[in-house]
Amino acid sequence: MISKKTEIEVKVRVASLAALRKKLLLLGATRQCPRLLERNLVFDSPKRELKERGILLRLRRSGKQCVLTLKGPAGDHPAYKVREETETEVADFAAVEDILRGIGFLPVFTYEKYREVLRLGRAQVMLDETPIGCFIEIEGAPAAIESIAADLGFSRDDYIRNSYYSLFLLSGGKGDMVFPR
Repeated sequence: MISKKTEIEVKVRVASLAALRKKLLLLGATRQCPRLLERNLVFDSPKRELKERGILLRLRRSGKQCVLTLKGPAGDHPAYKVREETETEVADFAAVEDILRGIGFLPVFTYEKYREVLRLGRAQVMLDETPIGCFIEIEGAPAAIESIAADLGFSRDDYIRNSYYSLFLLSGGKGDMVFPR
């Protein structure tokens, strides 16, 4: 099944995911996906032509689920990250990686995170533990984002539009953003 949508989201850096999870559940959130390790491979051409155009091509494995995603360039909204996103679930992570490599794409960045997904109203809230700290992502319509952020004690001043790659580089990271083995 292919999903095409306009993704509207913000990230917020947080000190404790446990406290936010508790607060979200008290607000009526329901758990859509338990905490799982995600492994993400970002692909690009050898000349980094996709990055240059603001396009992300990602292959993700989360538990037994594998998803291929294409994200278009981010818009210039001052508060939210807004992008066109097309996704499809794939059966075999290794086979899709081989296909992408076979047509000339290379993995240029690997990042991992533990993610739990909650639904509150018409929005999703992702609780992300990464090698560079903890974040929540709120994804939905702007009114839902604003409402949930306010209920959690956040404002637009707390919003982050950066990608995990950008945040990794800003934190001084080099190479891939993965947990120590």
